[in-house]
Parts: sequence; structure tokens; C-alpha cells
Amino acid sequence: MQLEYYVSRQSEGERLNIFLRKNGVSLAQIKKVKFLPDGIMVDGQKQNTDYLLKAGQKVTVNIYDSRPRNSVKAQYRPMDIVYLDESCMVVNKPRGMPCHPSFNHPEDTLANLFVGWRRSRGQNMPCRIINRLDKSTSGLVLLALDSHSARCLPTGTQKLYRAIVQGHPQPENGLIDLPIARKEDSIITRCVRSDGQRALTEYSLSARGDGFSLMDIKLHTGRTHQIRVHFSHLGHPLAGDGLYGGDCRFINRRALHCRQLTFTSPHSGKKICLKRPLPEDMKTCATKIHIFETF
Repeated sequence: MQLEYYVSRQSEGERLNIFLRKNGVSLAQIKKVKFLPDGIMVDGQKQNTDYLLKAGQKVTVNIYDSRPRNSVKAQYRPMDIVYLDESCMVVNKPRGMPCHPSFNHPEDTLANLFVGWRRSRGQNMPCRIINRLDKSTSGLVLLALDSHSARCLPTGTQKLYRAIVQGHPQPENGLIDLPIARKEDSIITRCVRSDGQRALTEYSLSARGDGFSLMDIKLHTGRTHQIRVHFSHLGHPLAGDGLYGGDCRFINRRALHCRQLTFTSPHSGKKICLKRPLPEDMKTCATKIHIFETF
């Protein structure tokens, strides 16, 4: 990956390494490439990191990913790629697909497909997922294509979920501020408990149905099972979420979909906002409970 920056008048006279740090290049990356022939250049010429910059100059950094390769098995099947540039990729993950391999599910994960996609292009790079979704949750997943992007992308990345919950939450719009902890008798289940970690979930009503509501949800923290625990605690578990008391008559997985993803591309510096509608099983569930505003 190649990074390009132009020196402003405000940055004139700065040392090259200071300028790069201010523009988001980590000290570790600078150390990795500063001795390479094309690692760090100013106006096409290799320069030491103590070089003093002049306004209008072009600074180029070539990032070479030297992270050890992992042991994830490559699998060669299509992914639903929503966005792609030199620094990152966004995939619309289907329900039932884990993001990472595990002991019980070593294959058929997003990581397996990503590694296969990279290797089919002659790139033997590890998988770096920025916003992991649970196996049962569908929707947009952001992946970094190099170590620099993996460090930059989490800052400012925002996700918007859509969920079908039981009942009609009151108020219709609000912020849930309740701490979440692991249940004492379980390694999986979480609960609201005073000694847990603070968790903030913002929500708003999108549509009402027969005994269910379609909600838009934004997370301000990233606790395990946060959306599921918060709504279950309030008496409005997600449809299909049997672990937390959800009604499974209309859908056989938790009705949760990451429908919108907003981030800044490390390659272009542009703000990217992507959306994907509900998958077919959630649309079917919504129709059965007479919710027709499903996009």
C-alpha cells in the first residue's frame, strides 16, 4: 500500500518523522520502512526521517506488510463484496457464517474466504476484521488489507443495526445505559449487573408490528451480546434469540442485521457510508408480524 501526503504551509519546517506521525503513520511502520530504497520519499527522492519539509512537497510512504502469515485455511468461494479499495474491503456477511475459525467451526468462515480471495490474487496476507459480527448476525463487515489500515480504521467507524424485538419499547427512542457482566454460571451468557462494564445502546423505533417492533440501534460501546442483553433485560428480547428469551416462531436465528457502516478510507481519506437492506429471512419475519417498512 502506498500513502501520499502533501506538505501544507503549516507543516513547513517540520521533521519528516513528526509529519508522518501527525498524519497517522505509526512509529512501528516508520521504523519498518525507513531503510528501504522506496520506503519514505519526498518528491520521489528517498529521505532520512530527520529531513526538514518544505510547503508543497509530496511525501510518499510504501507500506509493506511483514506480519507473520497465519494458519487459516484458504477457501475459494465468492463473497458479497460491497466496497473495495487499496486499504480495505466491506463484505455483506450472511447469517450462519462465523467471522473467525474456532475449534468447533474451523472452516466456512469469513476469514477462510478472505484468505482464499487474497491468495487467488497472489497475496498471502492475514485476515484483519475491524467490526466482527456474531455467527447468527448478518450484515456489513469491514476488513483491513494491511497493518496500517488495521490501525487507522477503528477510529471513527460507526455501525447501525436493525433488529426485530418483542413488544413495543417505551420510550420509542432512547439510550440504554446499563452495565454488562458475564453470568456467574455460564461462559457464554451475559447479564445486566452493577459490577459489569458500562454499556451504552442508542435506539429508535422504525416501525411497529403485531407484538413486535423494528428498531434502529447504534452502539456506543462494544460489549459481548450488548444489544441482546440490553433489550432482553428491558423485557424486549430479539425475535429468534432463544438464549435470551426471544420468540423463535417467526425466524430461526436472532433478528439482527448490521445495515449501515460509516468509516474513513485510509487510502483515499474519503468518508464512506454503505447500506444494505434486511436479508430475506428478516423480511419474511417482518411480513409475518405485519411490519412492512423493512429497508
